Amino acid sequence: MMLFFPSYYNSFRCIADKCRHSCCVGWEISVDEGTMEKYLALGRQDILSHIDDCEITLCDNGRCPFLEDSGLCRLISEFGDSYTSLICQRHPRFYHRVGDRCECGIGLSCEEACRIVLSSDGYSEFMVCDFDGEVAEETDFDTISHRDYLYSVLKGPLDYKSKGDMIKDKYGICEIHSKEEWEEILASLEYLDEGHRGIFKVGSSYNVSEEYLERFLAYLIFRHVTIADSYDNLRARLGFCLLLTDILAGYLSEGERNFEEICDYVRIISEEIEYSEDNTDSIIFEFEIF
Repeated sequence: MMLFFPSYYNSFRCIADKCRHSCCVGWEISVDEGTMEKYLALGRQDILSHIDDCEITLCDNGRCPFLEDSGLCRLISEFGDSYTSLICQRHPRFYHRVGDRCECGIGLSCEEACRIVLSSDGYSEFMVCDFDGEVAEETDFDTISHRDYLYSVLKGPLDYKSKGDMIKDKYGICEIHSKEEWEEILASLEYLDEGHRGIFKVGSSYNVSEEYLERFLAYLIFRHVTIADSYDNLRARLGFCLLLTDILAGYLSEGERNFEEICDYVRIISEEIEYSEDNTDSIIFEFEIF
């Protein structure tokens, strides 16, 4: 099987102790069977005592017990990368199956991934290599041609608002809720950090930092539209992507933002909404019922 990935993919390297928002804090960490066998072979109680039913038991402050004060992983420091779970080794990478191919990207809940994705125009350029691994179930619905069309619109000469309107007209995505109604729905979602509840505002102006809106929407299309299993599902998922980009537009419209601030806000959108299956499904459902 061939693996396809955006041209910016190989630029990613974990920044480890330089990361301000460690993926080793606040996230559930499962231990796969192969890694568990390695831990059992070591017989180290200082490792096994932190694992219950193939889940790492987080500290009271949400930190992984193997995360040192330096920001480095004790398991990696002592044994190497191969002694961390597959979920740790792969993060923030994600995979999906499209027809007879597998695709891979980097998720925006990671601050370094945000910097790479939001600074790259290469979202429509894909590299290819041989791949043999466990991926999602195959779907017969062809989303690649739709994605190619969407990327051609995003790469075109129009301003971002015109591009968005063109996409909405093409796929019949109407304004199903007012700005205020959307913000109420967003505030009602589940949040990892309660301090983020109520911070998402839907934009009404799009003539600001348009390149970041375009690149964010392209990423969302790659991750969420590509896995659609029908035309109606694709349409709903596209509405989801446009809404999340509208949230970024709302943030950008509030005043001048530097690149790091933009990346951090995108990371929060990703972490709180698109990385939550419940939140993602709730918003997609809003578009499916109209």
